[in-house]
Amino acid sequence: MSDELDTRPRSTGTAAGGRGQGTAAGRATVDVRPVAPGSSREARHFETLEPLGEGAMGTVHLARDPVLRRKVALKSLRPAMRRHPPLLARFLAEMQITAQLDHPHIVPVYGVEESADGALSYAMKVVQGRELEHLIEETKERVAKGLPLEGGTSLQARLEVFTKVCDAIAYAHDRGIIHRDLKPSNVMIGAFNEVYVLDWGVARLIGPEGAELEKGAEVYEQADSPKRHAIRTTVGDFVGTPLYMSPEQAAGDNDKLDGRSDLYALGLILQELVTFELAVPGDSMPVVFANARAGRRNPVVASVAGVVIPKEIVAIVEKATRLQPADRYASVADMAEDIRRFLRGEAVSAKPDDISQRLGRWIGKHRMATAGALLLVALAGAGGTVGVWLSERFELAERENRALRQTELQATSALRVQTLDDSLKRFERELARLAGAAAIALSTTGPGAPPAPPERFVLGEGAPPGLTPSTFYGRPVSFAIFSSTVADGTDPTVAEEQLGALQSLQGTVVRAMIDALPVATRALPLEKALASLADPGGPIVRLTIVTNEGVRAALPGMAEAGAPKDGREDALYQRARSTEGVVWGASAPGPAGVDTLPCAMSIHGATGQILGVLRLDIDPTKAVEAALDEAALEHVQATLVVDRSGKVLSQKRAPDVAAEPDILAMAPVREAIERGESGVLQTRRDGRDVLVTYQPLGSVDWYLVTVADVDGLAKAKPPAAARPGGVSVQTKKGPSTAAPAATAAPVATATPTPTASAEAAPSASASASAAPSASAAPSSPPAGGRPPGPPLPPANPFDPWKAYEKGPPRKRAP
Repeated sequence: MSDELDTRPRSTGTAAGGRGQGTAAGRATVDVRPVAPGSSREARHFETLEPLGEGAMGTVHLARDPVLRRKVALKSLRPAMRRHPPLLARFLAEMQITAQLDHPHIVPVYGVEESADGALSYAMKVVQGRELEHLIEETKERVAKGLPLEGGTSLQARLEVFTKVCDAIAYAHDRGIIHRDLKPSNVMIGAFNEVYVLDWGVARLIGPEGAELEKGAEVYEQADSPKRHAIRTTVGDFVGTPLYMSPEQAAGDNDKLDGRSDLYALGLILQELVTFELAVPGDSMPVVFANARAGRRNPVVASVAGVVIPKEIVAIVEKATRLQPADRYASVADMAEDIRRFLRGEAVSAKPDDISQRLGRWIGKHRMATAGALLLVALAGAGGTVGVWLSERFELAERENRALRQTELQATSALRVQTLDDSLKRFERELARLAGAAAIALSTTGPGAPPAPPERFVLGEGAPPGLTPSTFYGRPVSFAIFSSTVADGTDPTVAEEQLGALQSLQGTVVRAMIDALPVATRALPLEKALASLADPGGPIVRLTIVTNEGVRAALPGMAEAGAPKDGREDALYQRARSTEGVVWGASAPGPAGVDTLPCAMSIHGATGQILGVLRLDIDPTKAVEAALDEAALEHVQATLVVDRSGKVLSQKRAPDVAAEPDILAMAPVREAIERGESGVLQTRRDGRDVLVTYQPLGSVDWYLVTVADVDGLAKAKPPAAARPGGVSVQTKKGPSTAAPAATAAPVATATPTPTASAEAAPSASASASAAPSASAAPSSPPAGGRPPGPPLPPANPFDPWKAYEKGPPRKRAP
């Protein structure tokens, strides 16, 4: 149900879409069996405000969530449509597929419900903005009027929007999903330059697994619509919009489609983005279909006089839209990387440079070196006086370069502080989300087998599921089952119900632990990401939940010498119960044999009552490694995280640099931190002059200390000249992250600065109603000899997913 149900009113530019989690093997699993009436029914909690869009099969309304006090887009299937299994299956597939795509450029899904009158709905984020189609039209009008292309209409801005679209589609392909209806009207640009790929209504799994969704074909034409929208399709052999179909998609070979079909559509969109005209010719449906099947396109030339299309972009379009899929880019990510190479002023793979072009690019990036070389040649015979003058000039240039590098170091350190601070705040947000999930779980009857006591986590016969050795934890651990203890005097019936309910959170907890890993690791297939949690370990070391009744469950499950029988006696538990929001504890030896930092918050029920406390143990060293995943400047020797007393909590250093002692050895820096100051100073470390920046974090009472070699700063090469209007250089594939120019950053000074210790976090009452996303996982044990165990979460989010279904309150012991 792609176009007959338009989720965006043309007058306001409001859009809605969906996302969620991928499965264990990186592919989505969609169950298209009809849901029996009432099987997903729950108390309706969305207040409908006004319609946003309407179609023959359903409606989209602006609605309000009274609990979280936010507006959502509520997409509903008409009750009458439930009598048509293919249409119901398509709607369910749309919900399930979009709910498994968790990406910044795909709009999030908030929840699903069935109302009393039988209408099936799901809620999404509401996005205000304009479609890419409108940006293309505006750009064309500006060119026609002779106005300069600036702001969002510039070529660079349009291409940056396009690369974000590519990133979202590459993410979906990595999870085994193809969109099949990519077009400018399905891309929304938000008011703050957010980019979202919308309308996953005809998306399907790659390969024959998605065949169940291709029933009930209907192709229709709207004679009163503009040409861009005159030819539309619904569900059937020909799925999508013919003006943007690949040849294989137009031929109806749906079982053979893969990511290269979407890649072809992106090539057509890119051509339209630079030529301002449709890429596929044809004024009627039969002609457009014939041209799409044959791969016939208009030439890549500007439709408006005065516009020059770079030859690199032409080559990228040509490569993306070749007739045979094998001749196109291998992936959408490769195409996006070529666009980014162009934006950086580098050669693109679709059109490699010849010798003269490579020389021209080198000269363009090294103007100073080229000019200096020519000057030296010209003055080679000028005598000793000129040589002395040049030597002085080089010394001056070296001093200026050192000052520039110092400013760059300060700017980079400030950016890294912000990055690390954002990462720690994400831990707090994750803590609140998990507390909300625990609140929902504890309000329902716990499904499945309960956790196991710590003494059972021993390899051998009778071991818990998924138990595997771990060097990081120093003992066998299981990410498939919690370890648990029950306080003396706890009602056995209540304990059994709570343990079963908490076990249902296993998949959500594992997904949270994986999402905290460095970018490169969490992008791995689930079985490899799980292996990384065991060795070498992740930033989230362990999660522990303690209920009011004295039930304690922790993941990963492991043997614990002297495990607390009653977790309610823990000091952090008591602080979290009496404090609103997130509380951080002092560092202490953790189960992994390293010092961990705990953070905790209370779990609140639907009426605000406290049900217990959820705690995360964080490895600060790995948290820093995950947050500061990008390479630092060449001359940086070490990055340290210290507390106000100077205790080193974490350090990341170059291979040939000595480790910092447990207490910061650079006395001037340590004393400045103890006074609550921030700034930069020069001191000595290991017999060398170093420049040190020290800046506080906002979320916890820590400092980020960056140590750089003074000689290295003076001798470091200046940054290569950037292409005018380009973007920051990127060392690996993925969305570009533009760092601010070094000279734009204020120079830090060693002046007293208040040290922040705010505990900003979502309120516990809000978190209690938060619906965490689930991650699907295979039911079979992962490869690599891991002992068999239960699946992480169910493969289909509409299968028994008890942690997120509301039910009657459970009777508790008095």
